Amino acid sequence: MSRFETSIRSYIVTYLVVLIVTLIPQLFYTQEDLFLRVNQLHSAVFDKLLYFATYFGDGLAFALVIVLLVFYSYRQALLGLIIFLGTSGVTQFLKRVVFSDYLRPYGKLGSANELYIPDGVVPLLNNSFPSGHATTAFALAGFLTLISKNKSLWPLYLILAILAGYSRIYLTHHFPVDVWTGSVIGTAGAFLFYWWLNDKLIAKFGDKSLRLR
Repeated sequence: MSRFETSIRSYIVTYLVVLIVTLIPQLFYTQEDLFLRVNQLHSAVFDKLLYFATYFGDGLAFALVIVLLVFYSYRQALLGLIIFLGTSGVTQFLKRVVFSDYLRPYGKLGSANELYIPDGVVPLLNNSFPSGHATTAFALAGFLTLISKNKSLWPLYLILAILAGYSRIYLTHHFPVDVWTGSVIGTAGAFLFYWWLNDKLIAKFGDKSLRLR
């Protein structure tokens, strides 16, 4: 088995373990109870760490990666763009069309509970399910794992995605199920688009890049 295959299998297996472990409490507690438990576990260190961790799931982070890849590989840049647009499109359709009436934690619980809101965070009210940041974070982590030459970096990418996902709950923007579902969309989208399009894009672009022109 090649290092590429080993790192991909390790990433997928680890992600599935995390997925199952985080699903278990959702089977026994309500989303509101789980959110409030997380909301009570706050500290100044977590406030700063998770405030910045959430940016790994920002669309601008994925966009920056795509722009940088243009100088390295047209194929990888285009693949990243397709993964970003595809996974984001699915999530935004679900968020704004199918589940448009799903309130975020502050919209649902804010008036009845004194929620802890870290400094600098502006609470949101609507379009809770699923989490767009979680979708982007896990799509980006999967994509970077697939294209990185250094295959030992996959744990770092996965940890960054997990922190970004957790930050969405900590910062009062999402319930656990929003993040859980977003992670599935992002991960599945990254790997499915890669396996579907990578060989086709290799045939079309080869090793072309802006740097080599």
